[in-house]
Amino acid sequence: MKLMTNELLAVFLCLGLGMVVFGFQEDVDMNDDQDMEKPDHDFEEIKISRVLDIGDSHTAWVIDNAISKEAAEFYSDTFDQLTQFRGYSYENIMKNIGTGKDEKYGNAPWTKSLDIDNFQRTFAWKNLQPHVEKLLENEVVMEYGQMELLRALDVVAPMRGRYCASNRYALTIYLTSQWNLNNYGQASFYQKVPRQNEPNLTRLEITQSVHPHAYRAILWPSCHTVLFRAPCVNYIHRLKYLNLWITTDPNNDENPPFPAPFTPQSDEEFADFHFTNFDADRKIDFHQHLVRSFNDDSEDRTLHIFDDLFTTDEVRQWKSHLLKSLPRGNPYDTDQLEDHDNVQWISAYDVESFMKTDMWPRFLALCEFVSNETEWYPYDVALNFVRSADHTRIHPDSEPHQTELTMVFYLNEGLVPSDYGETTFVVLKEADGVHEFIGQGGEVYEAIATVTPKFGRIAIFRNNIEHSAHPPSTQFTGVRFTFALKVSRTKHLSLVKRTYEMMEDLDLTHAQEQLNERLMSGELDDPRNFATEKLEKLHKKVSQQIRDTKQKMHREALAHEI
Repeated sequence: MKLMTNELLAVFLCLGLGMVVFGFQEDVDMNDDQDMEKPDHDFEEIKISRVLDIGDSHTAWVIDNAISKEAAEFYSDTFDQLTQFRGYSYENIMKNIGTGKDEKYGNAPWTKSLDIDNFQRTFAWKNLQPHVEKLLENEVVMEYGQMELLRALDVVAPMRGRYCASNRYALTIYLTSQWNLNNYGQASFYQKVPRQNEPNLTRLEITQSVHPHAYRAILWPSCHTVLFRAPCVNYIHRLKYLNLWITTDPNNDENPPFPAPFTPQSDEEFADFHFTNFDADRKIDFHQHLVRSFNDDSEDRTLHIFDDLFTTDEVRQWKSHLLKSLPRGNPYDTDQLEDHDNVQWISAYDVESFMKTDMWPRFLALCEFVSNETEWYPYDVALNFVRSADHTRIHPDSEPHQTELTMVFYLNEGLVPSDYGETTFVVLKEADGVHEFIGQGGEVYEAIATVTPKFGRIAIFRNNIEHSAHPPSTQFTGVRFTFALKVSRTKHLSLVKRTYEMMEDLDLTHAQEQLNERLMSGELDDPRNFATEKLEKLHKKVSQQIRDTKQKMHREALAHEI
């Protein structure tokens, strides 16, 4: 990762505004009487470009320039970088179609609730609200809002909105700034019509479709059947939009079925994980569970595969516990550098909290078994979400001079070979006099091992060997779940790595940049060169700087509008 420049830091501070606008208030109180001021940029004139007869005596309106370019990009970037989303928690929704078991079928797979109290105070809404009220010939009250994301190959279906009620309308605002004609993603409205030769049966027929132009909005009755199509397969980013539900009758007796706010578990709650089975403290013979081992050409970097170190119930308990924390989204990275995995969705967990769970002693014992070393210490704890449209990369987890281990714990039940989702390990071949001149991405790799994602399986390996998580096949419409744990040989080395990775997110002084370079190069890996106690103080200081930066962003956000 590259150090953050002043320009990037400014962007980051700007993104922090959205954390307040959308309810990410960390120890900062919002003054309810303080309205945000109108921005000084020009706002294109809002216009009603289409009035649509969508069937069933319903009307929909297409509103262009509903939101400014600056506002749309701001919301889009904020959600990309700084927010947590509700997402798929099932294995494969195709297995549940027609069974009534999957209530999310037909909806966007990734959603995030808005803090509508704050959103209604923004200039974007204050500018749009009068036009909505003019169309509906009534004052409106906002009831609920959420951000939704669609990627290529997302499985959706036409469906009647679950937030259906009389005098309630849905307002969709597209945030994606550029959208070409052949990117697909249209919104289509449907009505039921009799089937030919079977007049007692009905089928859905499209009545109108709307292309997702940038900054466009669609207003429609919330009870109407609608489909938001996913983008085409060669669109590598996300179709992003806000869905807002408003009513012209706030006194309606119908109870709105909007979900309650979700609060992810705290670090303390995460730490309080204990197996409930009677034999949780059993002694495990790792030799009996070792399935296969691999080495690279140097015989120095190893990969071991273990099965059934945990019971089925234990794996399910741990997966359920992990899913209580929401993932953060990473934007698709188009850079050619092969320095990270490009995983789009990750739930990260506090290292010290993880070490208090019943899982850490099991994983530590596994590290000791494969290495004959006893001081292993985590530096990265995460749940990775990979879907069929994702494009993960070959990458190492550490530098050549670092001796670390990564453990990948496979958490999907019922995968079959045609679902794919393997992890492949590769080595870089010697230069052949041709491919090295292609530039970045022209290297030639050779596969040395591939691991099938069997439920409960663990792959443990020296993590400076290049590897890649393969997305599941297109017929698998759920998520490939893997718990990834990365450990250093000692607590000191863990602190070194965590500290320099956090420092990359700060605007560093010259002296701090030099210190960061020494940490990254391995010069301070020896406690004799930089005492562990001193390193702990530095780690705490950097952590506090990051918290202070967030606090500053929140305070500045109180007095500004987009």
